[in-house]
Amino acid sequence: MHAILRPASRRCPPRRLRAGGATMIEFALTLPLFLLFMLGTFEVARALYLWSVLANATAVAARGAAVIDATDQGALGTLAQAAGIAARAGGMALGSAARPDARIVITHLAADFAPVALLPACPAQNIVNCNANPNGNNCVRFVQAQLCAPGAGACVPASYKPLFTGSALLQGLTYPTFATITPAASLGHQAGSTEVCPGP
Repeated sequence: MHAILRPASRRCPPRRLRAGGATMIEFALTLPLFLLFMLGTFEVARALYLWSVLANATAVAARGAAVIDATDQGALGTLAQAAGIAARAGGMALGSAARPDARIVITHLAADFAPVALLPACPAQNIVNCNANPNGNNCVRFVQAQLCAPGAGACVPASYKPLFTGSALLQGLTYPTFATITPAASLGHQAGSTEVCPGP
């Protein structure tokens, strides 16, 4: 008997192999988009977190400065540092000695909300000044705390710095100053104590 030779037919790869290759291609195409979406979500969440924290930091600083001697720059600086703890935990440096990213500035205001021209020498002197002329420019009536960009001079709003280097998302976001004004309280004066003030 003669064997009948049949031409060899091309066999297609099993359907399972073809599906696996398609899945790999789909995964390779969607993974970058998914990672970009996740990184963007993290970036926006961090920006919103810092927004909330910074608004609270200026409120805490203003309330604290209302009971601290206006001439005690060391205590006011420590207060500003302590108020920004949560912001620093979120990745935003506030008032670091080497290179601050932002700073909380505390200003003492008169009755017309203008900065006090000459701060009283001690808390008791502020009481004397305010009793003599409540609207005078040497009477501290309010305390303001605000977030400012690095550098001395006028308060300029601080910019958001992205968590991921090279990220263009939220690159141009600028925070407001979150200015918080609160009435001046004791400014460090302790009831019943006698203070000797060096001057006005």
